[in-house]
Amino acid sequence: MNNKKLYTGFLSVTAALALAACGNKQQSSSSVQAPVEDGFKTEVVNEGTPISGGTLNMAQVSNSPFKGLFNPVLYIDSGDGAVVDMAYSSLFEYDANQKIDNSRGMADYKLDIENKTFTVHLKKGDYKWSDGQPLNIDDYIFTYEVISRKDYEGVRFSEDFLNVEGVEEFHEGKASSISGLEKIDDQTVKIHLKEVYPALELGGQAINALVIPKHIFKDMSYQDMITSDYSRTTVVGSGPFVIKNIVPGESVSFEKNPYYYKGQPKIDVKLDVVSSEQIVSELKAGHYDYVSGMPSDQYETFKDLDNISLLGLMTNSISYTGFNVGHFDAAKGEHVIDPSKKMNDVALRKAIAYAIDNDTIGKDTYHGLSVRANTLLSPFFKGVYVGKDVVPGFEYNPEKAKEILKEAGYKDVDGDGLVEDKEGKPLVINFLAAKGSETAEAVLQQYLTWWKEVGLNVQLLNGRTLDFQTYAEKLQKYADDFDMWTGGFTIGYNPSPDGLYGPKAAFNFGHFVEPKHTALLERISSNETFDENVKKQLFLEWQQYVQENPFAIPRFNTFELTAVNKRVKKINITPDKGTGWEEVELVADKGVASK
Repeated sequence: MNNKKLYTGFLSVTAALALAACGNKQQSSSSVQAPVEDGFKTEVVNEGTPISGGTLNMAQVSNSPFKGLFNPVLYIDSGDGAVVDMAYSSLFEYDANQKIDNSRGMADYKLDIENKTFTVHLKKGDYKWSDGQPLNIDDYIFTYEVISRKDYEGVRFSEDFLNVEGVEEFHEGKASSISGLEKIDDQTVKIHLKEVYPALELGGQAINALVIPKHIFKDMSYQDMITSDYSRTTVVGSGPFVIKNIVPGESVSFEKNPYYYKGQPKIDVKLDVVSSEQIVSELKAGHYDYVSGMPSDQYETFKDLDNISLLGLMTNSISYTGFNVGHFDAAKGEHVIDPSKKMNDVALRKAIAYAIDNDTIGKDTYHGLSVRANTLLSPFFKGVYVGKDVVPGFEYNPEKAKEILKEAGYKDVDGDGLVEDKEGKPLVINFLAAKGSETAEAVLQQYLTWWKEVGLNVQLLNGRTLDFQTYAEKLQKYADDFDMWTGGFTIGYNPSPDGLYGPKAAFNFGHFVEPKHTALLERISSNETFDENVKKQLFLEWQQYVQENPFAIPRFNTFELTAVNKRVKKINITPDKGTGWEEVELVADKGVASK
């Protein structure tokens, strides 16, 4: 199952995204790995002899506090996700092609295409939770059951799960267990599938990489789990660290998990939420050793700091502007188009897209570290992403935006410079956005100005940006008081769009459903794509479809920048060769300040 995370598209092109690091000169005290093809370094090795123990100070760059829901099957925003990643481990790890790597991780797998089974095997029989209790395949089966239960209201259940035999009956309350989860022994489960797809080998579709402790949550309802201390403060996990102390919304202190399957870490960690306005001064003072998600709009202020190395990778994230065109039918469990909604006019959506200049914002505001996105896929997915020479996206063209509006019947009836709708009535577009940095707020205001210049009256919902928690709640609960919003997704390793935009996808916040689109999504998720040529063709057709029928406007592809203080011995940030927490060491008692 894809581990998708939600973030707002305006937290410094974003607090949850992160940008960049290029042109960092090699320091005399460090050796830096040869650059990757994008020109960014991915590894640093600092001089010095490692000390015993110590606490690594890490910052989460965000202008909103933690929500405080630290459970891998419950959380939705990337701030909480950063804590979950420290306290829990995924069963699988992945290679450079984003496929499950059987040589790494807690578990390996075997896909039997002929018999339509996917076998998950825990490599050792002595895994333990952080409280010392055994971690076995019953926990994994239980996690499937929690996500598939009828009372589960989170975002991780989707129609993908229905591909497991018996999930539908279990979800509907017609069965007490999932018949397709065949326990072989305490380390092994054979998952019986209705169909097999290539995405299974990416940990996608019906395959769950998450595991939560059955002995903790077995008697809890969904709502009990939401409010339980075990999901918020007294977290029992499988990751490298255990939560020691929490300052609500502000910081989390971690201590070593003695039962971590890769070996007990050598350090403790303190994770703080730090605003984008404060992070550079804090970094300069040596207060933080490891910061991912450095704000690209401030790149010039930290790119030459002599106490850090900057590492960078293209993210698997996408930021976008979405449109509310329908509603969620809870009885049917699917999204439904509302033809009467104002944003259901593709001409209006295209005009909105052509009216904004993301090329200039990326170049001038984000120093080229954010690049205008042309599709709803990141170049991270090299095998299926299509470049601007084939799918151009929406370049700034205000005259074209005006022409589209005019041809579609949107005219300025009263001469105030703003167009009315096709019936001559006032057209007001309510825009949902989360509060971000000063730069992000300025970009947002520039968007409003550009839209006004082509005659569109776009107003912030309730006249202001919202805190992230309120913003995320409106999306997750499918509020109906806004017409469009800005947001983003961290996609995971499976690029299939069905889990984000499908007719039953929890993340389909705009409720867009259309037969041709649904058919494309189904084919992309089908076993047709075992043929790489078919896979590439279908992804091409999908990206072309979104160009012609934009239910969301791609905004930016970004590079995540990670700042590493000279106090840290070695860090590699690549997904397949990244430094594990059990390997991290410090070479000084405190962080090195910039001279």
